[in-house]
Amino acid sequence: MDFRDYLDALRRRWRFVTVCVLLGLATAALMTALIPRTYTATAQLFIATSDKTGGDAYQGGLFTQQRVKSYTRIVTSPAVLTGVISDLNLRTTPGDLAGKISAQAPLDTTLVDIRVTDGSATRAQAIADETARQFSKYIDTVEGTSTDSPPLVKASVVGGSQPPSSPTSPRPELNMAIGLLAGIAVGVGGAVLRHALDTSLRTPEDIRTHLGLTTLGAVPSPDRRRRRPSRPEDDGRRTEALNQLRTQLRFSTEGGIPDSLLITSALPGEGRTRTALDLAASVARTGRRVVLLEADLRRPRLTAELGLRAGPGLADVIEGRAALHDALQTLPGGRTLVLPSGPVPADPSRLVSGPVMTQLVRALEADADLVVVDSPPLLSFADGAALASVTDGVLFVVRVGKTRRDDARRALDTLEAVRARVLGAVLTGTHDERLADWRPPAESQRPVTLHPPGDDHAADAEPTAAAVRHHEQAG
Repeated sequence: MDFRDYLDALRRRWRFVTVCVLLGLATAALMTALIPRTYTATAQLFIATSDKTGGDAYQGGLFTQQRVKSYTRIVTSPAVLTGVISDLNLRTTPGDLAGKISAQAPLDTTLVDIRVTDGSATRAQAIADETARQFSKYIDTVEGTSTDSPPLVKASVVGGSQPPSSPTSPRPELNMAIGLLAGIAVGVGGAVLRHALDTSLRTPEDIRTHLGLTTLGAVPSPDRRRRRPSRPEDDGRRTEALNQLRTQLRFSTEGGIPDSLLITSALPGEGRTRTALDLAASVARTGRRVVLLEADLRRPRLTAELGLRAGPGLADVIEGRAALHDALQTLPGGRTLVLPSGPVPADPSRLVSGPVMTQLVRALEADADLVVVDSPPLLSFADGAALASVTDGVLFVVRVGKTRRDDARRALDTLEAVRARVLGAVLTGTHDERLADWRPPAESQRPVTLHPPGDDHAADAEPTAAAVRHHEQAG
């Protein structure tokens, strides 16, 4: 993957990255709220030697520094902490109290810093101060040479007595920063990983790169909120996409729109039937006669989708049980005829692969400007490949985020094996906001030409309209 691939992964999955960042911040906020507050109090000891034993000041300082290293390890000894527990009346043991206390000596100093963590700032400071006093007494005891002579080393308390004003844990700013960075790391890493492992086709560039096909149209999903989704004009953005598909299809061949067109896909659920239905309606709106052939004899959907009456269909025509003109049904508008599948036969593949099917397609081509054939998916059944061999062209439907590259390649190999003419691909389920959501104005909102009284043009209006209707009927 190059830098552009990483940017593309973030662009496609920015919602995933955003969710990860928000989860990271929410987790940090939750942990900050749930973690008990703890305070850290400090007390400081200064260690010094007597002149009688330590010699000059320099030698005494080196001697004390060596001693200080050992003192930091005995601050939490039971001998020191037992006195702390007794004087403060703490309900704990020396072992438990030692877990709250730490000591360290800054480099090249004779100081000992005692730190105590506790849920109460006052109690933490009291323990730190008392530990410093008890440790000073303990040093006097262990460093004393005799009862009459002073100890070799003396510890004096020089810092402490002020309880901490703010807790040391939790730290909201630090926790939120960690949550933010963790969310970004997980979101970006997950987006890049998903992008690398995702083999689905999502853009026309993917189709051109991995399948070698031109995308003739990118069609959004139907607006399910509308009452009659079977009418493309009810969905402005989808209608404009279909208009673009129709225009691209017109220039995909030297002779314009082919006489017959197979709409197929690799697997079910990729928008094949809906594309066939809406493309046929889009072409019919330009004044052409269109026949919509439901050749999916496995799981037919057009009859239910269009609300057609029960009657003979494609299977009956091929078997000779019904005439073609009896099986055809006309949709409102009169420009689109539908040949439904009819009853599901026992062997659909035999019917669509025989010579009668070829003769039927040719007969429909002779009476119509375009025959749109809806077929089963290529990888599920052999019917689609057989139908592709008898039509003038094939439109390969690809569903955004669902159709896999390997499945699409296998389906195209099937079409290549029967020498089908693949005109291009149709990308369904897109979310292209650049398409205009335009609809024609209502009848009441359209401009009306008014004629003043006595105007001679008013008398000519009705004959002109009648002439137009006569011309349309004659055409």
